[in-house]
Order: sequence, then structure tokens, then C-alpha cells
Amino acid sequence: MASVESKLNDLELKFYDLIRLRGWEGMLCDEAEAITGLTHQCVSARFSDLEKKHKLIERRGATRKTRSGRSARIYVMKGLTGAADREKP
Repeated sequence: MASVESKLNDLELKFYDLIRLRGWEGMLCDEAEAITGLTHQCVSARFSDLEKKHKLIERRGATRKTRSGRSARIYVMKGLTGAADREKP
């Protein structure tokens, strides 16, 4: 079975790694744009591919502000849970 990384193109892998490294904090498209210097269209298309085509990331259900002050969706690795969402022993 092929690894996740082998199924992704270079840009998808770049954003996959950025989101993975952020853990539960996640990442906005806007933050990825600022880090990489790429356009919104490019970044949002890669996020969409990772979410819908590869099913590797998902929207967290929360938002935070972009650089322009607008609320935006936070993306995290699929299946990741926050401390408050974890079952207590």
C-alpha cells in the first residue's frame, strides 16, 4: 500500500505538512497564503483537494480571523480531536 505522501503532488504535500504540524490549532487558507506567498486560488484549491479528493483534512467546526479580519474556517487533520472532545478514562 502506498504512503499518503506518495499520493500527493508537491503542493498538496506542502499544505498537508503545514496543516499536520499545526495539530489542533489547525490552519486557515489565509495563513497558508501568508507562509507560502501563493495566491488564494492556488491555496484553496489544494485545501479542497486534501479535504474532498484525498480525505486527509477536515474543517474543525470553529473559525478564527484572517489578516483582513474576516472569520475563516480552520482545517485540521481528519479525525483529530481536541482535548475537550476526548473521552475521559
